Amino acid sequence: MLSFFNENFGRYLVVQTGDAAYDARHALSSGHKMKKPGIPQRIASGWAVIRPGKSTMQFELAAGGIEYSKQTRYEAFLAELENWDCTPRMFIEFTKKPVPVGNLFRTFDLRQVRICSAAGVETFDFTKPPEKDGCKTHKVLWKLKKEEG
Repeated sequence: MLSFFNENFGRYLVVQTGDAAYDARHALSSGHKMKKPGIPQRIASGWAVIRPGKSTMQFELAAGGIEYSKQTRYEAFLAELENWDCTPRMFIEFTKKPVPVGNLFRTFDLRQVRICSAAGVETFDFTKPPEKDGCKTHKVLWKLKKEEG
């Protein structure tokens, strides 16, 4: 799982040492050069969708190999889920705290979508409507899906 993160995302941010946990932790907690000149910054907001061979994120770093998007996390996650091609994905929400490597999980199936963040991991079945006590991300994505309808 961490090798997936490093191969498709982390390697664009930090030099890989061969220690998957260290490399992923370093990518998530280090300062990185930004597209706009200035001091390096840690990824402290936005989102990333990590795919085999191609990843997209919102926080505009100066890292080659990553695509950048202005979509909200919900717009990006919904577009990804609606255009699912059955290959693994990693959905990450960034906040002020770094995402711990223990919170990184891949999604292999729409019936068990995993949204990774510093606060934890939300897991839900995107093929069904959210339950009343379901997670916030599932509820927001389902609402957007119905609005697009």
